Amino acid sequence: MAHVTVRYEMFLPAGHHRQPRNADALLDLAPAAGADVPNPGSYTPPFFPQLPYTISAGSGLAQLMFWSVTDGTTGEVKPPSALTQTVGSLPLQIGAWYYPVTGPGGGGGGTAIIVDAFSAKLGGFIDDTFVDVTSHPSLTSNANVVGVVPTTAAEILKAKTNVVSTTEPFRQWVRNSQPKLVGDSTLNVAKGGTGIAVAIYQNKEPPNRPDLGGWVEYDPFWWIKTHGGLTDPNPPDWLVQLHPLFSLALANKGMTNELQVQALELGLKQLSAVSSAVKAEIRALQAAKTATAKTASAKAASAKPASTKTTK
Repeated sequence: MAHVTVRYEMFLPAGHHRQPRNADALLDLAPAAGADVPNPGSYTPPFFPQLPYTISAGSGLAQLMFWSVTDGTTGEVKPPSALTQTVGSLPLQIGAWYYPVTGPGGGGGGTAIIVDAFSAKLGGFIDDTFVDVTSHPSLTSNANVVGVVPTTAAEILKAKTNVVSTTEPFRQWVRNSQPKLVGDSTLNVAKGGTGIAVAIYQNKEPPNRPDLGGWVEYDPFWWIKTHGGLTDPNPPDWLVQLHPLFSLALANKGMTNELQVQALELGLKQLSAVSSAVKAEIRALQAAKTATAKTASAKAASAKPASTKTTK
């Protein structure tokens, strides 16, 4: 039995929030969740794409940037979507990390972008000197100490490969909930750009785990794609429509009985849609075969030499 704790935190840009980190830079948006989970097991934390917040200056909405999951030894950052987490023998800390998109905390402070660094293993933001503003080096100190880069001009940020507070290497940038290419430490910010850019430090996934170029997620077609069963990078619609069923089946484990019934009924509807798509593809293939046969027959008829009559 392992205990899972879930917290919902908003990254609140403060006047001076990085070195040293402002104690008010994080705000609890919702009561902590969690449960004791058998080993092996899974846990589905309550999912809120957006949450309201209130501070002294007013109220607004915060948007989920990403999840973090850590057992204190290893950690992983996951996409801002509904999550079902596998649980083993070690207690887990799950963090839902938000950033204000409306209200007094929203934006990057006019023409500026907030920058920070995050350790997946530690499950939190870290204070290291982690970035160089290569387009305007004079802004580098402000980026690392205050955590703000003015965007009165286009800027180029380059994250350091390693930092002091964690052994994890740089993995990827996440800007305004959107992941950038894994391994690319350079982030281009357009003139007038706002929001938040977070450099994620995380160890690589286990060997042979699929990497989809952005968020690393379970891909039910990975084995087929990588072992010769499906060579087309653009599978047919009916096969793509099977994808949600895998996620639905995984999420079903953490639901109440009533919700499990509803989820299974939804799965049946999706299977019906898949069946219709397969039938449509069969009809299309049959029509194509008939058209090909007619074309071949017409070509054969036109190629046959005309008959000639002989007169004695």
